[in-house]
Amino acid sequence: MSQGKEKILQTALQEFAEKGYDGARIDYISKMAGVNKALIYYHFKSKEELFTAVINDLFEKAVSVSIEPTGTSVRENLIQVMEHFIDFLHYNPYFVKIMDQSVAQDRDIFHQLHHQNFFFETVIGMYQLGVQTGECRKVDHPEDFIVSLLGAVYFYFSHHKAIRKFYGNISEEEVISIRKKTMKDMISRLTFL
Repeated sequence: MSQGKEKILQTALQEFAEKGYDGARIDYISKMAGVNKALIYYHFKSKEELFTAVINDLFEKAVSVSIEPTGTSVRENLIQVMEHFIDFLHYNPYFVKIMDQSVAQDRDIFHQLHHQNFFFETVIGMYQLGVQTGECRKVDHPEDFIVSLLGAVYFYFSHHKAIRKFYGNISEEEVISIRKKTMKDMISRLTFL
């Protein structure tokens, strides 16, 4: 990806995350990215296409960080993916903001996302492999089960302001460590035999 296109995506991410789709302005993105407005429209035909590209770029980054399991078992790999997903959400707060805004605005954007499906399919593939090998318990609705596990990771970050108070006066790094341990325990107890 060219530096100009990457700069546009990064600037647009911040603009969409902070102001929402309707409040974001292409003129402002152009100015802050230090590029000509025509260059934005060269890469992206419309504001909608830029918005979709921003979210796809986010998912692509989440996938590249989250789906590199190196464990020797399905359990180790699934736990690794969930821990990487926690780290990704922790270090990329705009991801949660822009996803929550997309859902709240009831935008039809999710049909245009590519990496969202890839991430889900990879995680469910791990689970299905675990069922085949006898490592994972079989559930009636595996898609809902995986959505629930991913949702348990995502929920803390999407509701951070409301939930953070329950952890008391500890650092965010300590909270992330607790979340990882909790998710490891949940995955182990709910998923594996």
